[in-house]
Amino acid sequence: MIKELFKKFTDIVYLNILWLLASFLGLLITFGVSTTAMFRVAFQILKSKEPTSVFPLFIQSFKENVKESTLVWIILVVLGVPIYMMYHYAINTDSAMLAVFAVVSFYEWMMITIYIFPVMATFQTKHLGQLFKNVLLMANMNMWTNIKLLGSFAFVLLLMFIHSSLFIIAVGLYGVLVSYHLQKVFHPYKLALGVDEEGNEDDEILKL
Repeated sequence: MIKELFKKFTDIVYLNILWLLASFLGLLITFGVSTTAMFRVAFQILKSKEPTSVFPLFIQSFKENVKESTLVWIILVVLGVPIYMMYHYAINTDSAMLAVFAVVSFYEWMMITIYIFPVMATFQTKHLGQLFKNVLLMANMNMWTNIKLLGSFAFVLLLMFIHSSLFIIAVGLYGVLVSYHLQKVFHPYKLALGVDEEGNEDDEILKL
């Protein structure tokens, strides 16, 4: 038991280092594909009966998702900037209605950002429009899970505020926590898409 927990811990640290290297060596342009690859490995780490080959799986997912994940990341940034600007404009002009709209918009943006990379790590979707639609529906159908996801995000931020050295595990731990909470959300879709007992997925498209 202790040996298995230690192996999981070292896998998380290794995954964290790979994510840092892949994201920052790419000047954060590769943030999206690095995060997708991180979640692909994180889901595997949670499978206690299966060994985790962290580096090969990370590199494989990175190569397979470069184009789509990078484009998604750019879209998220393009959507996020005006929401941020709208909120500050609302605060500076004391516009309560605009501030509420900005907060609601930020919440939706935040949930899409949290969900979309694990979804891409687990499912295949033909069109980006369909991907965003699926993620938006999924995020708004699982409010209790959303609370746990935001709690996981806050917990990891707290760890980094406690001591900066904990950043060496923070991202990998966040990936595992989010993957753990999303397993139940993804389960009915994976069953519908024909996942076998080993968790192998077919090539069908995620449909809600």
